[in-house]
Amino acid sequence: MSKLQEDNIFVGMLVSTFFTVTVFYAFYTLNNNLIGNITINGRAFEGVTERFIATLAVFFNIIPFVIYIRVRKDNCLRGVGIVTVLFAIFMLVYYYVLHNSNLFA
Repeated sequence: MSKLQEDNIFVGMLVSTFFTVTVFYAFYTLNNNLIGNITINGRAFEGVTERFIATLAVFFNIIPFVIYIRVRKDNCLRGVGIVTVLFAIFMLVYYYVLHNSNLFA
């Protein structure tokens, strides 16, 4: 049995972190590639905010969460929940309380 198949909190945390970072990178890259290249109602697409992309990335942790519910790996589920809450708190503080608009600036 592989280490990633074990029912372990740290496995859930690792999967959730990897999934969140990957989704954030994918949406961030897609957003940057679409800016100015498409038109909506005759206006050029100006992109969405980075905090919206970060919110989507954290929201998409629902996918590993549902997978771990279906395979009944409760400890991995706890790991996904812990990382999701930590990312949500970080986002709340960084983007909304401190009013930062870019993570990479």
